[in-house]
Amino acid sequence: MKIAVCDDETALFEELHTLLNEYSKFKKEPVLTAYFKTGNALLQSAEKFDIIFMDYQMDGMDGLETSKRLRLKNSNAAIIFLTAFPKIVFQSFEVNTFRFLLKPIKKDELFKSIDDYLDSVKTDDFLILNTNDGSWKVRLSEIIYVESKDKHTVIRTADNHLECCRYMQEIEKLLPKDRFIRSHRSCIVSFLHIRNHDNKTIYFDNNERASISRRYLPDFKRAFQEYIVRYNTKD
Repeated sequence: MKIAVCDDETALFEELHTLLNEYSKFKKEPVLTAYFKTGNALLQSAEKFDIIFMDYQMDGMDGLETSKRLRLKNSNAAIIFLTAFPKIVFQSFEVNTFRFLLKPIKKDELFKSIDDYLDSVKTDDFLILNTNDGSWKVRLSEIIYVESKDKHTVIRTADNHLECCRYMQEIEKLLPKDRFIRSHRSCIVSFLHIRNHDNKTIYFDNNERASISRRYLPDFKRAFQEYIVRYNTKD
């Protein structure tokens, strides 16, 4: 597992490095740790990381802006914000933050955040989709939205538009309700890829949009808020 720490406080990195080594020995999970003192240094790195511990407040480019630019580079790293300000949760969600940890960092919370990441990787289920181009194995985490198109269903991922010969209702039964919801009678969206939304439109992290109909708006807003709390404020 490759982990980056982006923080302008060397002392914090040294503390995290010690804790990550302890985690590695305790869990018997190999961990390689890299340190970046600025957001620019991280962005210039060609390394691909599984987890990035990101300081929210840094001199120069802050953690949120660094994370936005990482996502533009198609980085799929799990970003865990380090902050003394718990109210940043809604801003941090804009870049698909995996978790955030309050400073000073507590060992049990740090360890749990890594455990949760490893669990999410191990339990990321697949859909097997049959299309005119053959069979595709698609991770649920890669699905941005599902859209009905006549008697077919289009599954949008970061890299593909996959059109399969199944009704959307059939696909809907295969999607976990805590991660997907209808925003419209012809559209199911993934919470994971929502950057933000208003009462009419959902904005995804790939810069596409989806409509929210009045009928589905109350359930969508409730479920999305529950998702934010569940996945970004775990103890």
